Amino acid sequence: MASIADSQVFLKKLGLENLNVYVNADNSMGIATFYSCVNFIAKQCANLPYNVYRSEVDSIPRRDRRHPLDSVLETRFNKNMGSFVARRSLYLNYLVHGYSVAEIERNQQRQTVAIIPYPSNQVQILHDEATDEYFFKIPHLSKTLSQDDVIFLKDLNFDGAIGYSITDWQHNTIKLDLLSKKHATKYFENGAYMAGILTHPAANNAKDEEAGKIIKKRALDSFNGSDGGAGIAVMPDGVKYTPIGMDPHQSQLLEIFSMSRKDIALLFGVPLSILGDTEVQSSWGSGVEQMNINLVNYVFSPIATQTEQEFDYKCFRADERAAGWYTRHNFKGLLKGDLKTQTEHLTKMVSNGIYTPDEARYYDEKAPLPGGVGARAYMNGTMNPLDLIDDIKGLKADKNGKRKAGNPSES
Repeated sequence: MASIADSQVFLKKLGLENLNVYVNADNSMGIATFYSCVNFIAKQCANLPYNVYRSEVDSIPRRDRRHPLDSVLETRFNKNMGSFVARRSLYLNYLVHGYSVAEIERNQQRQTVAIIPYPSNQVQILHDEATDEYFFKIPHLSKTLSQDDVIFLKDLNFDGAIGYSITDWQHNTIKLDLLSKKHATKYFENGAYMAGILTHPAANNAKDEEAGKIIKKRALDSFNGSDGGAGIAVMPDGVKYTPIGMDPHQSQLLEIFSMSRKDIALLFGVPLSILGDTEVQSSWGSGVEQMNINLVNYVFSPIATQTEQEFDYKCFRADERAAGWYTRHNFKGLLKGDLKTQTEHLTKMVSNGIYTPDEARYYDEKAPLPGGVGARAYMNGTMNPLDLIDDIKGLKADKNGKRKAGNPSES
């Protein structure tokens, strides 16, 4: 196995010792696996149903379409962006830059009627140490917003104040991958790939390195002459070409600089198999359902929880929160499993009286049964309420002709 020191020596021989890259959000997105992970997580989180619910005392929490925020979350964040596009933008900035910022617009009743995301690199975050307040300056709009007037999602940071970009936390990891790609490009563009060796009689008389370069240039010019480099060379007598068959994809140098796709996918917690890499096996269970369960629990749910807490605090008035309004993502679509699993689940829920037939139909986006017959709960089996056991036994006895109607305890 070659070492880093070996690679530096070889780079110097190739004239590439000054090879370097600057790591930032833009060129990190140029890495295929990095882009795929960010794109996958942002799209999946933005695609989740996200709505307003209300939980009142002694009642089941239900979606409340009457609140203005529900229309914002489901249909239109603002006049220029639908819900999916705006939320995807929020998550994209969050994942790549480490934080995302969106302005909250309210009506006269202080209810949220629009949310406008801004690119993180166009927002300056200011901290007033005297009041411990944060302000968000948007120079190109000549606008400064208070922390209560923005949705502010944050990635990892030790103090929890702003959130660092993954390109900062994993700078060296991402830099190594960018270096390997830049080196591979130069390897081919600059002819660094040594396909063979030219032996020239004049080389015996070369007194310095410059003379050797002139000999090499003359040989290369014969391949790239006036014929457009058609691959036909006329070489002086005595020149001998020896192929060495060095494949850059198998060279130890590229192995040193190569950053595996697995390492980047690991940063985001996304298995390569779900990104379309058919050459790897997932260790997250054998089925799509199990993979989705793990993605929901370990990748999507933490992002959704932070989003819900931020929206609940910033987008509802204090009296609305006290009255039971809140927002919630719906993960049922990802956790449904295959058709057989869904059918078995709904059958058990209805037969055990947990769901009514109409509720089961709603789960599958079907209309209620006509006449209200599906609004009643049913139960199979011999389970009976304890306070009705004696009455039920009496009715059974009547049907069998063993006793007359009357007191259920009479024999």
